[in-house]
Formats: sequence, C-alpha cells, structure tokens
Amino acid sequence: MGKDFRFNAFPLFTCLLICVLAGCGMVNLGKWKGIESSASDEYYYLVKDVYLSPGSAIGAKDNFDHNIHSMVNLCFTPRNETNHYTAESIWYDPSNIEYRKIRETYDSQKESKKGQNRNPKGTMRIMSMPTEELYNHKPGLWKVELFLDDKLARRLTFTVR
Repeated sequence: MGKDFRFNAFPLFTCLLICVLAGCGMVNLGKWKGIESSASDEYYYLVKDVYLSPGSAIGAKDNFDHNIHSMVNLCFTPRNETNHYTAESIWYDPSNIEYRKIRETYDSQKESKKGQNRNPKGTMRIMSMPTEELYNHKPGLWKVELFLDDKLARRLTFTVR
C-alpha cells in the first residue's frame, strides 16, 4: 500500500556545504578580512575599520606607485563616534622620521550646520597625502599612525615606489 518514507540528510548537507564554499547568495558570511593583529600599545577597538587606499579605488592597498596612484588615503571609521573628537595622523618616512601631521577635529553640531549628516553605524573619515610628494621625499617603506583623542588607534605600513 504505502511506501516507507526515509529521510536522507546527505544530499541536503552536501548542497548546503557546496553553497557555503562556493559563495552562492544563499549564505553570505561577508567580506573576509583575515586575521588582523595589532601592537600592544594600540587601542584598536577605537575604530571599526582602518585601511590605506589609493585615490581612485575603494579597496585596501599597501603598495603605492607614484606614477599610477595620486594619493595615499588613510580611511577610518571610528567606533562609537562621539559628538566632538580629534583625529590625528602622523606620517613617518622610511628613516622613521616624522614627515607630517594631519589633525582634524570633528564636531557633530558644526557638521549638521553644513548639512553633513553622520551615519549612525559610523562615518568614514579620510586623511590623504600625495603619493608623488612622498616618493620625492624618499621612496620605500612608510608608516602612518592614527590617533583618536590622543590615543593610538592603529599603526599601518605601506610602500611608496
């Protein structure tokens, strides 16, 4: 009369595993960043995200060619952005000598008067240096330190050639 129904989970598990490994739209774990490490003197939790990027691209980069890339952008998103805070980047040349400081104060009231609205999930901030200027000073391995309210958030290295 009736057939005996038995459930076999193997095909379902195999399909799910293939979708996860192949990256189909069914399961999306987000962009893989790898394991990020920071020095013991860094307050890494002050920023959600921090990376270096050329002037015309969004993705992170750590090698900049002065003939191709016009800028080195230090992009960062503060975590728990306060109404008023100061961000400072210090750029060091390959000899580990301070080359330049960029200091910006971010004030939510002044920003709203200018029509700039902060993103509730965090507002991307950018501090930039011309790649050609860095190359003309000294090509090689550079370093930039990001401070938020005088606390070292991150230290990044990059190459200028």
